[in-house]
Amino acid sequence: MDDLRLMRHFEAVYRLLSFSSAAQELHLTHSALTKSIKSLEDSWDVKLFHRTTRTVVPTEAGKKLYPMAIDLLSFAQTVKIETQSGEHILQIVSGPAILDIMIHPAIAKFANRYPKTKINAETMPPTHAVEELIQRRVHLILYNEATLSQLPHLDRLRVRKVVEEPYYVISRPKHPVLKTDLQLIDVVKFDWVIAGFDTLFETSLPPETQALLKRHGFPKYRLLSQAACIDLVIGSDILTAIPKSVADPLIDEGKISGFPHPENLQFSVSAAVLIDAGSEPTVNHFIDCL
Repeated sequence: MDDLRLMRHFEAVYRLLSFSSAAQELHLTHSALTKSIKSLEDSWDVKLFHRTTRTVVPTEAGKKLYPMAIDLLSFAQTVKIETQSGEHILQIVSGPAILDIMIHPAIAKFANRYPKTKINAETMPPTHAVEELIQRRVHLILYNEATLSQLPHLDRLRVRKVVEEPYYVISRPKHPVLKTDLQLIDVVKFDWVIAGFDTLFETSLPPETQALLKRHGFPKYRLLSQAACIDLVIGSDILTAIPKSVADPLIDEGKISGFPHPENLQFSVSAAVLIDAGSEPTVNHFIDCL
């Protein structure tokens, strides 16, 4: 706890670049705060600030410590809140299509066993998501298996496949694409919309496929919502690809037409957690609910 107190003192001095202002904010005397920072520097054998009578300038060590100090203080606050409230908060990050179709059904199942656990789910680029996981700001990330296999820190992750099914290309009924041979060369001639910002998945495709997509400027549009992509397809000549389980009921209702992706692409979703994070029952159960 003493180290945590010293870290709060360091964060205030770094943020305000003033011992006097930091001491006032922390309700300490200038002398007490100076001794606190010196104690931290002595115990770690590192200099954190260059100090003169007029300026406070962080050293390279101080600049390196600051973001980690923010993470530590944030984590400590989360632990405090969860301890006081008796509630656990599960932080999840996924691709937008996964967020649209998989997260809310899983929450409904999950709540039956853990009704007091709160869940925050959001989407972001996979490279950002894995950094959040490494920094322990999130508990679980969910992305296409091909994407996860290309992320940094793979050796620190425990990956488990949760879903695999075919992608379907979908269009409005009577779309001109339906009169073609439905090969990749046919479908890429039309405008496409894709849910997400996951270029890592595209780079996992065969080189000749990547070249064809690039030649046709694929995709023309990117949206952070699969539902929005589907609405756009229904009302225009734009195409997209969605999992078969999502396409089937829409096809049955006559809202769209669809056919298997010509490259036999799979909606293959895997869950990743930190190897050294231990076995968290709520995380494991949420994965089971997917």
